[in-house]
Amino acid sequence: MQSYVIILGLLVALVSSALGVQEPWLPWLGSDSYESDDSLMFDNCEEDDEDGTCLSPGTTIPPADDSTNEEVAVSKIKDFEKEAVEKAVGVLKALGFNPDEEYNPSQQRGGRLFGGGMLMQAAIDQALAVLRIFGYNTGAQINTIPVQPVSQVQQAALATLAQVTAHKAVIVLPTAAQDTNLPNYEPCRGGEGLCTSAQECKNIGGVQGKSIGKCGNCVGCSVCCQFMTGCQGITDKMITYFQSPGYPRTDRSNEACSLTLNVRDEVCQVRLDFIDFEMAAPQAGSCSGVDNFEIINTAQPGGVFGPGQSKMCGLNKGQHVYMPVKPGNILIMRATTSGVRNIPLARTDGTNRGLSGDTAFRWNARVTQIPCEAPGARGGRSLSDEKSARRIPSHYRKLLAPDGCRQYFQESRGRLQSYNFDGKSEVLLNQNYAICVKRPARSCGMTLKALGFSLPASAVCLPGNVPAESVDDVCALCCTSTAEDGPGVNYLGVAGYSDGASVMTPIGQNYAVNQDRHFFCGSKLGVTNLIVTRTKGPLLLRVRTAGKYWEEWSCPAGGCLGFLMNYDVDTGTC
Repeated sequence: MQSYVIILGLLVALVSSALGVQEPWLPWLGSDSYESDDSLMFDNCEEDDEDGTCLSPGTTIPPADDSTNEEVAVSKIKDFEKEAVEKAVGVLKALGFNPDEEYNPSQQRGGRLFGGGMLMQAAIDQALAVLRIFGYNTGAQINTIPVQPVSQVQQAALATLAQVTAHKAVIVLPTAAQDTNLPNYEPCRGGEGLCTSAQECKNIGGVQGKSIGKCGNCVGCSVCCQFMTGCQGITDKMITYFQSPGYPRTDRSNEACSLTLNVRDEVCQVRLDFIDFEMAAPQAGSCSGVDNFEIINTAQPGGVFGPGQSKMCGLNKGQHVYMPVKPGNILIMRATTSGVRNIPLARTDGTNRGLSGDTAFRWNARVTQIPCEAPGARGGRSLSDEKSARRIPSHYRKLLAPDGCRQYFQESRGRLQSYNFDGKSEVLLNQNYAICVKRPARSCGMTLKALGFSLPASAVCLPGNVPAESVDDVCALCCTSTAEDGPGVNYLGVAGYSDGASVMTPIGQNYAVNQDRHFFCGSKLGVTNLIVTRTKGPLLLRVRTAGKYWEEWSCPAGGCLGFLMNYDVDTGTC
């Protein structure tokens, strides 16, 4: 009887653990004698019966009959043997066991341990063990054992097991885990916010979160969140908004408000987008004496916009700034305000919209960290590494500007303007930066049309439309004079080719080559306020202004106001 108990345990383990199905076809000793679950319901047996047994209520002990009990036991054993063998053979056949091939359990386990067949092997091993107990070998004799057709429940259970074990287990390596989208890293809504959880999008550590939509494209994320900081905030978020007190309302308080950005290890650029920027206009080309917004970048100790020039003021809504950074850098944005000087053309509450003279200021700057490496990457992998670039969200990859560009425009058509240009305020001193335009495939230059243009120049060069070879009073080329009594070096540098005039050529009409110059200054952008460039290289403009304030005679009527122009990238072949 001990052998039969072992057999019962093997079959129960085989079916319940390997197949996970509990149905009437499980080998159960004497199962036909249990017609109802009620017979399994016993009382609490608080007091033993007289014979030491614990019976269900109303049950009587039948009279003992040794011969009847022996016949019943033999019958049950034979029924069990038949059922056990049938089930074991049925499992082997369902799992595709071939009795004609030599089977080595240890080798099979070793070869399939990580292949997804461990459950199948366990089922085969236990089924073979059952057959051996009843005297059957694992060879061709298995094919001679009569097997009853399996039920639909059996077929479904065995088919499920075979399907599960046919698939190999997937082992996720640490490097593969880096390919998944990370919370608080993946941009959403075109870079307006970060994809994160609802719990994270709350006021935590002085950073206020605001849900602006749904987002589920990263692990554990549910909302698209804008993280906003006020004065004296500190953050390392990939996208953060730095706002004036009480924004969007204007303010007149006298205070210093700053945001400190801890640059992340994989980041190589930071972009500032000024959604709103209204401060007092510069005085004598400087923001130092008025409300200003200063950028302190440890990677640019000499100045962000030029030598010693890191301050902004005036109106800069819609402008942006790119800055190079290094791992571990600290970037500080600091606004110093008093609310006592006029803001040009500022919008005011009430009926006086669009009128100048208001002194209230406000700003709202989006700060975006742009990675050049995948998060957690080591060994200097950059966007040139295909695998590393693939793990960087596409929004960041598209934002990345060429080295040396302070502004980067990716549209083929748009508008360029100098900082704080409003048609009345003067251009800032000490500027020396590049404006870059994305060069699409099959392009050969761009066309610039000035809507407003005035930069300091000597008396000879002030009209702006003089020939490129013209010299000023001290025999210096226009726009680049360094004479002590001159206006200094001030220009918009761009590879000029034509002023838009056309001529007939052997292959048809084309632009006339009549404006082959690089430096433009004075009261006009060349002869016609239009420049056509022809280049197969980068599309860029260089902005340069002097370090000392110019004399009044160096500017056209109305002052030296900077520039505002439309650009249009010319496609085709040069």
